Amino acid sequence: MPSKPLQHAEYDDIADEYAASKQLPFRTVVEAPTLFSLVGDVQGLAVLDLPCGDGTYSRALARRGAASVQGIDLSSAMIERARQAERQAPLGISYRVGDAADLGIVGAFDLILASYLFNYAQTRAQLLVFARVVYANLKPGGRLVGMNDNPRTSLDRYGSYAAYGFSREVERPRREGARVRYSFFRPNGTSFGFDNFWLAPQTYEEVFAEAGLAGFRFVDPLAASPEGEDWSGFLRDCPITGLAAHRPG
Repeated sequence: MPSKPLQHAEYDDIADEYAASKQLPFRTVVEAPTLFSLVGDVQGLAVLDLPCGDGTYSRALARRGAASVQGIDLSSAMIERARQAERQAPLGISYRVGDAADLGIVGAFDLILASYLFNYAQTRAQLLVFARVVYANLKPGGRLVGMNDNPRTSLDRYGSYAAYGFSREVERPRREGARVRYSFFRPNGTSFGFDNFWLAPQTYEEVFAEAGLAGFRFVDPLAASPEGEDWSGFLRDCPITGLAAHRPG
């Protein structure tokens, strides 16, 4: 296991490859349909995409009718990719570099999209910081939806997902703050990767309640697979999960 989590400069180094990984079949067949099912109708909503990466989901939400979309990410290279896409095909999305750990209040949003944010928390205290940032930036009644490394999976579900383009390994013994390493395979046989961290499902539930967010839940993914493709093996004890909560009105 690596000795430290991936830093923003390292994300800058893999920005192109990480963006390309958004087109892997598990992303388009499982991740995106799960996320959009949770998002629902965004017509007229003010949306914060945190972290936004290269803006893939920011653009999708703008095209689905969101009134405004703001994307924030720690990586300047990711933000530049997002801004370049906005210049080429303007959708009225604003992007900025920012760290969710000290973001403060940047607006009052109807919806916050948090795709793979919370799994970067190494401790309960760090998770609480992220959850409080979400609460502070949601309007009363506003919703949080997102995707996450799935902390509910059994230990035997770590390992190679070669058929889906990646591997997922956990530091053992699995404990609060254990490192979860994702490695994505390149065509030449090498790989690139990054670290998530494991916190118990109960920790998530307790922390979100402490932050003032109601109804926190993990949501089992679904697949919108082409006819004839069987994704049941991937969905069983799935390595990724949806999540949802809201700020009480």
